[in-house]
Amino acid sequence: MPVTPPALTEDLIRDSDSLFVDLLRNALIGVYIIQDGLFRYANPRFAGMFGYTQEEICGLVGPFDLISPHDHAKVQAAVADRLEGRSDTAHYSFHGRRKDGSELELEVFGKRTAFEGRPAIIGMLVDITARQAAERQAVEQLNFIGQLVEAIPSPLFFKDDQARYLGCNRAFEAFMGLPREDIVGRSVFDISPPELAARYHAADQALFDAPGVQTYEASVASGDGLTHEVIFNKATWLKSDGQVGGLVGVITDITERKQTEALIWVQANYDALTGLPNRRLLNDRLTELMKKAHRNHESIAVLFIDLDRFKEVNDVLGHDAGDRLLVEAARRIVGCLRETDTVARQGGDEFTVLLPCQSDEAPIERIADAIITALDQPFTLGNDVAYVSASIGITLYPRDGDTLAAILKNADQAMYHAKDAGRNRFSYYSPSMQEHAQARLQMGTDLRTALTEGQLSLHYQPILDLASGQVFKAEALLRWQHPTLGEIPPTEFIPVAEELGLIDAIGSWVFESAIATVARWRALWPADDHANCPLQISINASPRQFTGGRSIDGLLARLAALGLPGHCVAIEITEGMLLDKHPAVAAQLGRLAAAGVPVTIDDFGTGYSAMAYLKRLDIDTLKIDRSFIRDLTTDPGDLAIAEAIIAMAHKLGIRVVAEGVETLEQQSRLNDAGCDYSQGFLFSRPLPEAEFFDLISRHRP
Repeated sequence: MPVTPPALTEDLIRDSDSLFVDLLRNALIGVYIIQDGLFRYANPRFAGMFGYTQEEICGLVGPFDLISPHDHAKVQAAVADRLEGRSDTAHYSFHGRRKDGSELELEVFGKRTAFEGRPAIIGMLVDITARQAAERQAVEQLNFIGQLVEAIPSPLFFKDDQARYLGCNRAFEAFMGLPREDIVGRSVFDISPPELAARYHAADQALFDAPGVQTYEASVASGDGLTHEVIFNKATWLKSDGQVGGLVGVITDITERKQTEALIWVQANYDALTGLPNRRLLNDRLTELMKKAHRNHESIAVLFIDLDRFKEVNDVLGHDAGDRLLVEAARRIVGCLRETDTVARQGGDEFTVLLPCQSDEAPIERIADAIITALDQPFTLGNDVAYVSASIGITLYPRDGDTLAAILKNADQAMYHAKDAGRNRFSYYSPSMQEHAQARLQMGTDLRTALTEGQLSLHYQPILDLASGQVFKAEALLRWQHPTLGEIPPTEFIPVAEELGLIDAIGSWVFESAIATVARWRALWPADDHANCPLQISINASPRQFTGGRSIDGLLARLAALGLPGHCVAIEITEGMLLDKHPAVAAQLGRLAAAGVPVTIDDFGTGYSAMAYLKRLDIDTLKIDRSFIRDLTTDPGDLAIAEAIIAMAHKLGIRVVAEGVETLEQQSRLNDAGCDYSQGFLFSRPLPEAEFFDLISRHRP
């Protein structure tokens, strides 16, 4: 039978003596009796709390001896209220003072009673020092965490296990555009658009289903009305019983980073001038097309486009005009293609077109013809009009090659074949082109050997003074006698030397050899006429020698070392180099003029001529190109051009050489027009040095 409360009370009263003794002896709670301002009783635990023995407290110490002074008033009021009958019980905390002067925090439970017929207070005292310290530490930690959460610049939120918001920081309020009181206690469905809320909720539920950490990127609309690219970093938190209590999340705005990454990607993959894919993106796309074509047994046509005569536009009209032409050229090429095709700018004036799913030549050729026609139209560049054309090389995957490198190389070789065939046309790749390319590569290797093993030589073609019939000039012409292939013409090996960077070394050798020839001939001439330099040698110079080489330095240094006047040699350059705006070109021309070395413009009339340069720069001689001399006696137009060049040059104080003179009739017409010099087979072919000396010795007084 269960015991009723009245019966239990009677049992406790009957056993109260033993129970009270056990209470007094407990080691956790201090028990005391206050009467007449003193502790009439204090159990061992009470005395120990303050560092005393029972004997030192009971009847000798009062309550206010064990209380911190700043709590005297509070305790005094509580004690008086009970002793004077205003209250029956009291429950409060205060700061006590130990025997050694240190303080502790205490919680007291006291009741008014009577002891020996007089008012007294009986109470229990609990040391709460450790608990209070722990509580203060917890409060401080909570304050710290709260301040930390608010200080985090990224939006931060936390939710319960039903995905309702428990709290957030100021950054989250700003991100959502809502005050905190409109967020806490609500779900995403209450504060976000339905579609976005559904995405948030699905992500939260996935995290609850698999507690731990969750990270993902998303495009979200924020309180500023803009769409932001963000990263969500979320994690579940656990309650004291180990169950999931909810989640905490941090939002990192990566919009600017994404924009920067997108910009970097565009800059890395697209040409800044034309907006077309660049070489890198072209390679990626071609690689993917080749994989697809291999899987589906399809073909790809690759067109390599190079603009003919583009350098002349840059030289004459400037690089800004050249850039505008490239932009327009890119637009025209794109206009000839399908949406599925790709056109990329390889660099400079080179473009590449990818035509997927193309194996029949007819549609490929229609596109190539359309590109050639489009680029053959005039380009209006501000106040100027320019004309270029296109040479196109075509190769097919997988017919012509099965690797990226092979396909691009084949297209490049086919393009050069189109140029060699006359430009403004297209050419398909063939294996023979590879053989030609390998031959050029071998030529480069052999050319290095030729320079070191003495296979190169100079031949000299006399230049006749038409007025006196005597020879005072000659042109130094480079020759290469290959040990197995025989004589290789300069038109074949000079371009190879320029491509391989050998032209400066070869040019230095030519300068050195030509100056040595002048010195040897001068030694044979009477000493009193040495200052006049009886023989002037014209030496052809490559543009590479003016923009990046050191051979001009060597030329001037060698002339000075031998004590030869500068006009003993003349440097022949093309019109294009005269118009080149590269600072090094102007600087080198200035150095030659200062040293007294005359400058001759070779092949005059075949390129873009800027008459202002003839007036501004110190030009000694113009050479009329042989194309105007060949039909001089049969084509009135060629004669008129030659006469005009001669008249203009003489007005500017410039002398004129006609090259390619092969008949007496041509020479007579030139003489009548007032031409100063003639050069050609009529008088002599280019000769080795010994034969050249012998020839001119017979024609000098």
